[in-house]
Amino acid sequence: MLVAISAFGAGLIPASPAVAKPAPGDPDSKAGNALVNLAEYPKLTSDQLTAKVAKERKSRPAAPQETEPSAELISEEILPDGRLQRSIYTLVPEANPDEVAESLRKQGEKNVRVVRHAPTSSAESDVRPMGPGDCAYGSARTLTCPNSWWPNLGRHNPVVLFNDHSSAAWPTTNAVYKWNQTPNIDSWYTWNNCNQINVSCVNVWSGNYGNSGWAGKTYFTYVWGGTGEMLASDVHLNEYYTPTTWTRNHVVTHELGHVLGLEHNVWSGDVMHAQQNLREDIGGENPALLAQVYSIDR
Repeated sequence: MLVAISAFGAGLIPASPAVAKPAPGDPDSKAGNALVNLAEYPKLTSDQLTAKVAKERKSRPAAPQETEPSAELISEEILPDGRLQRSIYTLVPEANPDEVAESLRKQGEKNVRVVRHAPTSSAESDVRPMGPGDCAYGSARTLTCPNSWWPNLGRHNPVVLFNDHSSAAWPTTNAVYKWNQTPNIDSWYTWNNCNQINVSCVNVWSGNYGNSGWAGKTYFTYVWGGTGEMLASDVHLNEYYTPTTWTRNHVVTHELGHVLGLEHNVWSGDVMHAQQNLREDIGGENPALLAQVYSIDR
C-alpha cells in the first residue's frame, strides 16, 4: 500500500538533493528502444484532436467531481544572468503541501510557494479558436504566461530528446511515445545517450529521494520577460513511494508534460492535474494547446 508520510508531523526526512545524479537504471529493458513509435502512437491529425477534445468534454459531467482545493508546489529563482529557474513538485496524496514547502526551504530552495486552486466544475470548457500566444484551452494551461517554448533549432518541429536514466520501474519510453502524438513538436526517446544534433536534450532520472513528500519533480530554466525560450530541463522520479491511488506511468507522463510546456490542468480527472491519479493518457486539450503553442517556428 502507499507509504504513509507519518514523518510529516515530526519533520520530513531530508531528501537527496535533486542535483545528485543517481546511477542509470537497468539498461537491458530500455536501451534498445527506438526514438519514436509512430506505428502505435502516430501523430494526431487536426480532426483527431478535435474528436478527442469533444469526447473528453462530453465525459466530464459523469466523472467524479473534485470537492477540495488542489495544491501545487513551486520553487523559483532569478539567476544573475536574468534566466528564471523553476521547479514544480508532484506531491504524493498524503503529503501536506505546507510542510513539504517548509522542508524545501530548509534545504535551501528559493522562493518556495504553495498555490491552491478551487475545485473546477464539470461545465463544458471554452471552445473558442486558439492562437500561438494563448495560455489556456479548456482546462489545459501553459507552464508560463506569456508562453515558454522549446526552439526549432533549424528543424521543421522542435525536438525534445528525453535522455532516460530511470529504472525499469518507470515506463518513460511509453510516456515519450504518447507525447510524441502531439502535432508541431516532437518528443524522442533515448537511453543514456544524448548525441543528436539540433535537439533539446532533457535528462530523466530516478532514485530513492526519501520521504520528501513528492513523487516527481521537473526543473527547467527559461528566458523570463523576454522571448520565453526554454533553455534546460531535468526530471526526477522518486522511487521511495509505492503507488496505490496513482501509477508511475501517470507520474512520468505528467512530468514530461511539464517539460513540453504544460502547467497543471484544472480538471481533476486529467493526467496533468496537480493531484496524482490513475489517468495515463495525454487527453485532448493538453496536446491541442501544445500544438497551438508550437504552430509557429521560433
